[in-house]
Amino acid sequence: MAITVEGRTRRAEITLLYVSLAVMAIIWVLPFVSVVLSSLRSQGDLISRGVFAWPNAIRWDNFVRAWETGDFSIYFRNSLLLILIKVPLGVFLAALAAYPLAKMTFRFSVAIFVFFLLGLAVPVQVTLQPLLVMMKQLGLANSVFALIPPYIAFGLPFQIFVLRGFFRLIPSELLEAARIDGASEFGVFWRIMLPLSLPALATVFILDTLATWNEFLIALVLVSAQESRTVPIGLLQFQGEFSSQYTLLMAGIVISILPVLTIFILLQRYFISGLTSGAIKG
Repeated sequence: MAITVEGRTRRAEITLLYVSLAVMAIIWVLPFVSVVLSSLRSQGDLISRGVFAWPNAIRWDNFVRAWETGDFSIYFRNSLLLILIKVPLGVFLAALAAYPLAKMTFRFSVAIFVFFLLGLAVPVQVTLQPLLVMMKQLGLANSVFALIPPYIAFGLPFQIFVLRGFFRLIPSELLEAARIDGASEFGVFWRIMLPLSLPALATVFILDTLATWNEFLIALVLVSAQESRTVPIGLLQFQGEFSSQYTLLMAGIVISILPVLTIFILLQRYFISGLTSGAIKG
């Protein structure tokens, strides 16, 4: 009898858990569903029937008009250029810094790690004016390349925190065996640490890609030329020019989130495993 009661209690707990997760999933998905449905209908259909009604007629041409009118070819080119250059470079620099902080003993190692963590507390707003002056002096202002240094600097603290935590999980005996076999310190880092840390590297890669793709404030201040704008800045201009055409705006939003959504879906397994491992040991 006790086993039956315990079994019922267990089933009730599991049912409650699944119901709670289903409710949370619905709440999370509803805004995305409304954006997609709005992007697939006419303006009159949207106003008369609301955002959650199924469209009377699917308007795929909204995406074509949004792409052409919003100059997304330019904004996508700039955002993809930033991701291809900045994200691999930032993740590699973070791994280089996290490796000695996790696996070597030297003076001020803790102070250096804390110094990096303090970067998480620096508001972006207080750095905008110095950044603008610095980029003008370097001749990089109004260029998409002006965004790379500040994006790397603001990404390093969290990336180092996650990678250091994951590096500490790797047994030091592996590193010692490689050193005994004649591997240099950089060889140990490149051939042992990085291949074993793919989940953590994928985690920081995904988060850095999302942050770079969605970053708005620094790009707004440092870049004003249309040919150097990124996707978020392009959406701002798009909204101002077509403030009454909500269906085109929604189509533009769907276009802008598809690349990062695809990357997240493809790498989500590494994302979850890497983030939880770093959190446990960090």
